[in-house]
Amino acid sequence: MIKGLTEYDKYKVVRPILGDCEYDAYEMPIVRKTPVDTIDWDKLKVIGIQNASAKTSSKDTLVLMFNYDKRLLALWNDPLKKIALFQGFAAVGTPDFSIYPTMNVNEIRHNIYMSRWLGVTWQNYNCLTIPTVGWALPDTYDLCFSGIEHGSIVIISTLGCQNRTEDFLNGFNEMRSRLDPPLVIVFGDMIDGMTGTFINFRYTDCFCRRSKYEQLHIDGVSKIFTVKGVA
Repeated sequence: MIKGLTEYDKYKVVRPILGDCEYDAYEMPIVRKTPVDTIDWDKLKVIGIQNASAKTSSKDTLVLMFNYDKRLLALWNDPLKKIALFQGFAAVGTPDFSIYPTMNVNEIRHNIYMSRWLGVTWQNYNCLTIPTVGWALPDTYDLCFSGIEHGSIVIISTLGCQNRTEDFLNGFNEMRSRLDPPLVIVFGDMIDGMTGTFINFRYTDCFCRRSKYEQLHIDGVSKIFTVKGVA
């Protein structure tokens, strides 16, 4: 359906397929929240988008989308191609397009828009979808936390954040204040100072190939746990 269309044609023909959609004050499509009891978290596994296929499809597996932008852009350019695949998984995270402090605000806006737009589109095709959220410096918070319904489960990554923990925690605390997520799915190591309710997956849980992926879960997966602040 997409092949042969110009970029203008893609926007004119493909982008309006969202169906039911609400927009926030920043004109971001709002990804609807997933109730916590929709997923059996004790059985949940994760797999990276690069390893997701019909052979790895499972109703107890979440597809995470932490990958290079040039690979994630294939989802934006052909947003319906993997719908049937995603429907075979427990849930799918929205793409983690880059957000860096040195990026122009228009680039940040576009990357967030693509992620939210795809999330809403996949929801409209009956894929259970969980928003992935990232941030840079405080002047990006309004955009970075837009398009996500209050009270949503969210996915975040801590990869590469250990050397800038202050900036990370400032954004994390602001995210919690604005979105009030009942559960935060963390991809990567936990960082001291994070408070809330979590489920944590390691880098190897997501990026190894299927045979190793199966071995990693012989003893089950991480349980939901809560970290409270210092009284």
